[in-house]
Amino acid sequence: GLLIALFASPALAGDVTLQSVDGTVTFTGSYGITAIKANELVWEGDTKVSQLKWKSSYVSTFSGGVTVELPHDFYLIGRGSIGLGGNGYMADYDWLVDGKPWSDRSQHPDTRLNHYYTASLELGRDVYSIDGTDLGVGLGFKYTDVKWTAWGGSYVYSDQGFRDARGKFDPDEKGISYRQSLPVPFVGANLKHVAGDWTFAGSLQGGLAVDAYDIDDHWVRNLRFYDYFDTTPTVSLSGSVDYAVWNNASVYLAGAFDHMFRVRGDTKMVDTETGN
Repeated sequence: GLLIALFASPALAGDVTLQSVDGTVTFTGSYGITAIKANELVWEGDTKVSQLKWKSSYVSTFSGGVTVELPHDFYLIGRGSIGLGGNGYMADYDWLVDGKPWSDRSQHPDTRLNHYYTASLELGRDVYSIDGTDLGVGLGFKYTDVKWTAWGGSYVYSDQGFRDARGKFDPDEKGISYRQSLPVPFVGANLKHVAGDWTFAGSLQGGLAVDAYDIDDHWVRNLRFYDYFDTTPTVSLSGSVDYAVWNNASVYLAGAFDHMFRVRGDTKMVDTETGN
């Protein structure tokens, strides 16, 4: 099984809002900077044998959303984000010598983000609204997909002895690719408070990762790992502080945290040359 934690935090963005004439449909668009991290742990029984730490910083992120006000205080919210570029890094650790700390490590400063996107759709209803404060509850579905590829790098391996082999990979050599796919139906609560030019908002979502999986390609060894997770709880937290600069534009600081709790899963290993 593996433990997956995904973190994304738009650090600073300019938000543009468009609204229909009757005020029932609102479109938002923004550009921001995002940090993404994934922590992959591989176990055999109760023994951890491998851990890969993936991350990207300063990812250019384009986000959009639409909110539709429906009759009887219901609403529909669609959100989506796409991340591009950024500075990436991956470290791969193995524990293959009994009684010792990590025995093998490779580091890959040239780790590239192939893609990052997330999208959600939520149907909810306002249950409380007074003095600029609104509280809504809803049901929705969220999908997140992220993939990295690590190139070149350096290594410390235990070959004839403990950590005795050291060297560098060809910088043009593709080492490992890693993709996560996280589909999550959820229940959520959304809170917003408006005070003059300031808007404070937060949301809490609890859900279940259903049919979540990852694909881990080790290109040098011609191996591909498919990891299929059992259903497991997830939690998402987000918050933002928004300041209106002028009528139809604002700047805001926002953060979000998504976590899939530890769960066992089956792994299938495939030789990509023979198909076995």
